[in-house]
Amino acid sequence: MESFTRKASRLKIGIDLKQQASGFVPSYTTLDRIEGEVTIQADRNTSFDHIAITFEGTSKARVQRQGSIAHPSNDISATHPFLKLRQPIDQTSYPDPRQFSPHCLYKFPFTFVVPEQLLPQSCSHATDNPHLQAAHMQPPPSLGDPMMAGDGRTLLDDLAPQMSEISYRICVSVVKRSPTDRKLVPVTAVAKKIRVVPASLEQPPLEVTCNCTNDYRTRKEKDVRKGLVGKKTGRLVMAAAQPKPLQLPPPGEQTDSAVTSHLTVHVRFDPENDEQPPRLKTLWSKLRVLTYFSAEPWTTFPSKNVTMIWNAMQGVYTETVDLSSMCVLSAQWEKHAASDIVRRGSLESTASENSVTGPSTSYAGKSFYTASLIVPISLPKTKAFVPTFHSCLNSRVYALDLSLSYQSPSAKVLASSVSLKIPIQITSAYRETATRDTSDPVLSQMQVEEEFFRPRSIAPPSDEYLEQASLLNRASTSVAGDVPEEEESNPPDYAMTMQAMRTRTSCPRRTDYMMLAAC
Repeated sequence: MESFTRKASRLKIGIDLKQQASGFVPSYTTLDRIEGEVTIQADRNTSFDHIAITFEGTSKARVQRQGSIAHPSNDISATHPFLKLRQPIDQTSYPDPRQFSPHCLYKFPFTFVVPEQLLPQSCSHATDNPHLQAAHMQPPPSLGDPMMAGDGRTLLDDLAPQMSEISYRICVSVVKRSPTDRKLVPVTAVAKKIRVVPASLEQPPLEVTCNCTNDYRTRKEKDVRKGLVGKKTGRLVMAAAQPKPLQLPPPGEQTDSAVTSHLTVHVRFDPENDEQPPRLKTLWSKLRVLTYFSAEPWTTFPSKNVTMIWNAMQGVYTETVDLSSMCVLSAQWEKHAASDIVRRGSLESTASENSVTGPSTSYAGKSFYTASLIVPISLPKTKAFVPTFHSCLNSRVYALDLSLSYQSPSAKVLASSVSLKIPIQITSAYRETATRDTSDPVLSQMQVEEEFFRPRSIAPPSDEYLEQASLLNRASTSVAGDVPEEEESNPPDYAMTMQAMRTRTSCPRRTDYMMLAAC
């Protein structure tokens, strides 16, 4: 009867972050220190066993499927906890006995560092590309939460669908051991969401060798006619290469300058006889935002191919953002003689910054015309853009939609257009105060040669060597035996992994926290 009438104890848990302005979304990037304090206050005596303070990252994906009348909701969902950092708490910080007294405030500080790379356990599935495996080892940015997408003053759309979500949070749980079966039972647990936009570097440009895919088209040819169905006057070629990436500033830093880049569009006209080139009118640019999601791990880079269309476990969501509209009536055509062109291979003929656009398929070796259009690219501040990334369940890529309208000299009203889809990357800059770990030793070429040509000894190991090996083995065994009983079922932690690496390689590394990751 006492168990039914006893009033349950309530714990008031607060998570306070340092150096975070009131009203702003707590935002961090790679190598940022997430410092704060957990405060706990009870309304009556409450016993407990230990407190867990963790920094966790989780990715979710949901694929909508068409259900039947009997089963209208037939969606498939997947969850991937890719990151878990644990704050070690000194045993002397706990009250003795392990009990929260009423009207007493208990404080537990914590410090986490946003890692540059995840542990291999976070992505253990098979992939068809080693570059994809490396991409899955990078922490993805926060995605899909409108409360975390803004800058704290205004809510911004991060162009993500409801099917994709990547979240980071600080979690605090108070755990008590059951007196009957000795199992750990959570007394209470709270969490605080934070925004993480990892710093990313520019990746090599994509090699688009086929312009017949649904993803990108870096070169396009089209016949120019007199009127809608009139006589053909020549063939127009439009080509462009992948521009430099758009680099976002570190999250939380207010900058007045916009995020910009530019690309050069090369246009070529191969006349049938002696016709004049068409008049270029308007060039539109749009940013196509593609978010890929899957209920199973991606084994290849996501693409809008036929395989994905028929795969019920994968999906893609597309948004389009208008960038600019340029009047290019003043663009000047430059006439070239037939001797000015040197035929190139199929890859080089797609045009580059300092080369003439390759000839069209109907080029007959006569004179031709070329023009170059510089297109500025500027991201609007009304949207929240995240860096290009690929994770096990979700990916975000970008492409530029370019549409050029032109008019034949003999046409009076009708105008035609030709379009391209150019890949573009969005990256995020490191914070200026970030200090990257460069403590790994780098061997010079002389040291490598000295080690390679050094004579090897095949004698049995000495007694001193065997004694040192035995000591190291006992030391590693004692470290593994310090794991608390309630944590034995968890995956290998980051601190133990790095301790074993330091023992074997004698290479010092700075590791402050335990890092748990499991698919």
